[in-house]
Amino acid sequence: MVPQLIEVASGTLHTPDGDAHEVQGGAYLTPEGYLTTNAQLERARSQEVVTNVPLVIGAALVGLALGFWLGRRE
Repeated sequence: MVPQLIEVASGTLHTPDGDAHEVQGGAYLTPEGYLTTNAQLERARSQEVVTNVPLVIGAALVGLALGFWLGRRE
């Protein structure tokens, strides 16, 4: 099995437009590794949004109640 993350000591990267870039150190993420990591990040972001929804609704309701109460005081 090929590792999804390959540590790089040095190398030359060739871009699709023909440019070459010398690199010293870093890591190479295989296409499969990129897709897996991207899917995990998207899943984590969607869970974060879902967990923040009740907080936003609660804050909106508190703000609405406070605004209504302050508006009725006069």
